[in-house]
Amino acid sequence: MGTKKRIVSLGLVALLLCLALAPFSAMAAAGEPVFKLTLSPEKPVAGGQATVTVTGENLTDLYGFELNVAYDPKLLKYVKTVSPIAGFSVPKAEESGKLMFAHVKIGKEAGDNGTVQLATVTFDVLGEAAASAKLSLGDVKLVKSDLTSVTVKAGAELTLPISAKTGAAIAFKDITGHWAKASIEKAAALGIITGYDDSTFRPQAKVTRAEFTAMITRAFALKPTNGVTPKFADAGEIPPWASTYIAEAAAAGVVSGYADGSFRPDQLITRAEMTAIIVRAAGIATDPAAQPTFADANQIAAWAKPGVAAAVKAGIVKGSAGNRFAPLDQASRAEAAVMLVGAVEYIKATK
Repeated sequence: MGTKKRIVSLGLVALLLCLALAPFSAMAAAGEPVFKLTLSPEKPVAGGQATVTVTGENLTDLYGFELNVAYDPKLLKYVKTVSPIAGFSVPKAEESGKLMFAHVKIGKEAGDNGTVQLATVTFDVLGEAAASAKLSLGDVKLVKSDLTSVTVKAGAELTLPISAKTGAAIAFKDITGHWAKASIEKAAALGIITGYDDSTFRPQAKVTRAEFTAMITRAFALKPTNGVTPKFADAGEIPPWASTYIAEAAAAGVVSGYADGSFRPDQLITRAEMTAIIVRAAGIATDPAAQPTFADANQIAAWAKPGVAAAVKAGIVKGSAGNRFAPLDQASRAEAAVMLVGAVEYIKATK
């Protein structure tokens, strides 16, 4: 980012946080803003995590915003807030039971209109017993592209129906006897992967870049490198359920786009790509000179070799028949679950 753009970005952030409130007549003419809170999963389990998504409706020329959230600190522990909107996030200000999160676009970008997903807030669910936790969205500051702003009293509330902690494994009806059954159940228990409405996991199904990015962000506590969420040329093709996951992973430098600026969310991910991303997300050290010793190592791209070698050393990946890695093969859901669980367990063992 050039010096001029950096100065502009910092100026926008300062305005977002400190701008004196001004009338916002255009928004009133389009209808009053409405804010909704949605919970995932619908019934969080004690000891697990819960994610609350903040969505605004009837928005006009939304360029930036500030959210103020209150929650029950006895039952919920704050983890992170992420916006799927490309731009700059101001480091959150959080105290027990309250948090503030601000986000603004960068440069001469048009504001968003209509219904906009603003951010998702993730919490650890405390305790082991069934309980009911309260969460509310208070004042929301909305900033237009001309940097005028208004503060709206959202008045949105949500009750989290927490289920008691249980040691029972999540049951998928199509993994009995599968070679990856134990890892799939561990990944499900950790909240890394989910099944389908018909209680299947579909272990042999191939994984898209969007799906794997969601798995990565659930598996690891990713930290943004500079507070900036990049904008992809094909952002309109990213499904809503994956937008926040991709924004978080991109801001952390774990995933990136292609030379044409696209992310390609529906493209199937290869074993080499998956391995490299896991190593980056897990923070596993790599040796630029390392060379994997697989029989098909010549098929591994130069950029992926350090990551593959590091994953082998950590015990995260192994060769198949004939000591092949099959770097260009499309990864399956079972393979993703095995490698992610392996990476999580490696990190725990080496802490």
